[in-house]
Amino acid sequence: TTLVLAHAFASTALATTDEAFPATVDPDAIRPEDLPEGHYGDLDEIVDFEELARAYQAGEISDDDFRPKRLHFGVYGIRQSTDTHMIRVKTPLGKFTARQFEAMALIAQDYAPPRVGHITTRQCFQFHRVTLDDVPAVLRIVALAGLTTREACGNAIRNVTMSPLAGVHPDEVLDTQAAADEVVRTFLRHPSFQTLPRKFKIAFAATPDDDALTGIHDVGVIPAFGPDGEPGYRLVLGGGLGSTPREAVALEPFTRAEHLVPTVHAALDLFEAEGERRNRVRARMKFLVKKLGEPEFIAKVLARRADLIEQGILSRVVPHPTVAPGSEADAPTDLPADLAHLDPAAYRAWLDTNIVRQRAGDAFAVYASLYLGDLDPTQFRAIAAMMRDNGLDDARLTIRQNVVFRDVAPERLPYVWAVLAAHGLDRPFAEKSGDVVSCPGAETCNLAITASRGLGTAVQEQLEADGRDAVKGVSINISGCPNSCGQHQAWDIGFSGMAKHDAQGNEAPAYRVWVGGHSHDGQSRFADYVANVPAKHAPLAASRILEHFEKDRASEDEQLWQWYDRIGGKKAVAEILDDLRHIPSFAEDRSFYVDWGDRTPFQVILGTGECMA
Repeated sequence: TTLVLAHAFASTALATTDEAFPATVDPDAIRPEDLPEGHYGDLDEIVDFEELARAYQAGEISDDDFRPKRLHFGVYGIRQSTDTHMIRVKTPLGKFTARQFEAMALIAQDYAPPRVGHITTRQCFQFHRVTLDDVPAVLRIVALAGLTTREACGNAIRNVTMSPLAGVHPDEVLDTQAAADEVVRTFLRHPSFQTLPRKFKIAFAATPDDDALTGIHDVGVIPAFGPDGEPGYRLVLGGGLGSTPREAVALEPFTRAEHLVPTVHAALDLFEAEGERRNRVRARMKFLVKKLGEPEFIAKVLARRADLIEQGILSRVVPHPTVAPGSEADAPTDLPADLAHLDPAAYRAWLDTNIVRQRAGDAFAVYASLYLGDLDPTQFRAIAAMMRDNGLDDARLTIRQNVVFRDVAPERLPYVWAVLAAHGLDRPFAEKSGDVVSCPGAETCNLAITASRGLGTAVQEQLEADGRDAVKGVSINISGCPNSCGQHQAWDIGFSGMAKHDAQGNEAPAYRVWVGGHSHDGQSRFADYVANVPAKHAPLAASRILEHFEKDRASEDEQLWQWYDRIGGKKAVAEILDDLRHIPSFAEDRSFYVDWGDRTPFQVILGTGECMA
């Protein structure tokens, strides 16, 4: 039915260069020659993993020995489960093809009982509750799709992220996509960086607007021109979130293009040599910056880079200046005759919020709005069919858990929308206030306190009911604990899970409310903790902040962080939320003691976290 719907809405199909993924796959029959050109996979290492898994199941190696090895292959333990796992698929730069969407559909359908794939804030896909016996099969299917899970978890270089509009952003002046891919391929499986003190994160921005949040990364890359017009970069290093967030520091005013790889290599060398290994809580590179001090940290990176350059380690890719904007064809606001049975008002609402005119030519980038970052097998396949029918070879995952389709011709917009609408992916507020981002929370994470995804649903419903789900320039992020996997400190409004108690000691789910986060041009301003509220009041807290923002906004261009500063910051917003902070006793209202999306009394249940294993 899905494919019939997709093709029925597609008019005359256009050719793509992407071969279809097999409808059925025998994972054990996959051979190296079957992997697509330009792939990131490695079948030999999957065989090695399978042997490790068998040894573990046979009791030949301990859980302590097996855990770091499986994490290195992107395989996480799951809350209150001993035999099922989360598999994280690394998606370098967020790039995705129709073939890969079809592969993800197969994994979700046959191997992950929740039957969904979940986009993370690092542009990866996660699949939950995969049995250890099935893990090697999933890894082989991922490799056949041209992707990998290698170093998606563990003490390694995590997925390299990038602006989903890189190469087509209307304000872009340098295209760094090829340079970013060079960084990915240089350091994936690099023998010198397989046992880092902790994880290491790299991000590439497309413009100073910085929708890649470079300022919270170990290495952030922003395209820039040198004083003489030479194309290159501005690099920031040592940023991070978590319970002690730190803004990245600028390395130097301008980094030459050929120095990108040796600079990243130098930062990794310093982290490998001097990063904290005994106290895992303080093992991220941001703590090394604090320990050494910014001047010494920068001096050591530059000195090590000079050594590497002398050894001949240089980047081979130079970012090229982008072409000037081309013609500006209008998006059709009327549905064609073969789609006349659909809702034209819904189509026009989607046009207003979910498309971006690309920098050159007549094409558009189109946002599909995912519900908390999830896609089921039907949606995966519908997206793949839609891409093929509309001649789309390029899609990107976003750090706000959506999908962007690029190079959509104006006349194809109604057909793309029709497929997205048929599968619930056309909500007209992509990357706006109602487009809530959440970590997996207590559904699967061992460290989570609260059911953050349940709150995500409740916030979306509250904003929709109040008519505040499409406020531009506002982003809402939720984490189920203080660790910021949902990036709650980096955006306009954030929630992080905690517990509150009544006078009798009864536990209730609650959230700290964060306001005023902002990123621009490699600089990150972290949100302030303004108040805490019981979970049942958190949706009202989000809506009330937006209510006051819309009412008091000085102009349409004023951002929430600017409004926050102007009205008095933390104290002013705390007063707005003051009456929502109270929690009734268990005897007065038991509903406050049940988490969103749950039916049983709330209880903090923490397992052993594997983020630091």
